[in-house]
Amino acid sequence: MNTHLQKIKELLKNYWEFLKTVSIRFYKIGTGETKLTLDFIFLFGSWFSLLLFFSFFILAEQNPFRLLVPFQLYSYPSFDHREPIIIYISNGEGEQIPIHRKVLKQEEPTALIYQIVGEVGAPPYFDSVEALAKDGKLFSPKKLLDIRFAIKQSWFLNQNQKLVIDWNTNRLESIMEKYRLPRTKSEDDSADAEDENSNAPVDTITYYTGGTETGPKESEEVLNKRRIQAMDQTLRALNASLFENFKEIKTIEHKFSGELPSKYNFETMANGLQNQ
Repeated sequence: MNTHLQKIKELLKNYWEFLKTVSIRFYKIGTGETKLTLDFIFLFGSWFSLLLFFSFFILAEQNPFRLLVPFQLYSYPSFDHREPIIIYISNGEGEQIPIHRKVLKQEEPTALIYQIVGEVGAPPYFDSVEALAKDGKLFSPKKLLDIRFAIKQSWFLNQNQKLVIDWNTNRLESIMEKYRLPRTKSEDDSADAEDENSNAPVDTITYYTGGTETGPKESEEVLNKRRIQAMDQTLRALNASLFENFKEIKTIEHKFSGELPSKYNFETMANGLQNQ
């Protein structure tokens, strides 16, 4: 027992002598009695840096030895695995432009077709790429119909030169009924239309009819005609996008099948697309 106490006393005495020596040396350096040496500056800087190094990890509650193992303290950088594909967007008035969108491109043709249909019906990004100038006017893309869930099946014929897409007319009709049609200008708005800038961006909140109960109501016949026009613009943009991403395709045929007869004449629409 006395031996251990003696060792502790000796360690404390040595530690005290060390602190006393260091304090005296710092005092002499501060008063100018002793000149600084390069060895002292190097040792002081090394020990001070080591103290700061361990103090930082103690405050951060991290193990400093994790730096010895690569990528333990910091994760691997994330890579963008998306690939650009060409998608045609429409302004809802018959004009279309191709744009590039980065997506996680599917390798299987059927899955890629489904993905392209979803991108065509996706909301516009309204960025500088999708608002390109067209004939001196600002191109304002519109939201097309998202009809990807109406696809029953798709297949290729004639050595992948012909693509056939079978649509569920009942699902298409449901999508068209829920589609928010653009608002039509009333007579009160026609007076202010002359002062409007044709290149000004469209206010998407007041552009669509959803959520408003004011203004004149359109007849069912007019609404159906406008819905058919929106579907026609969607299918035209879809055809152009499919032709761009499947270079071997020469023709695209749309088949419409359903359990109940639809009030929309999809067959006439399909014939118009084939004759475009």
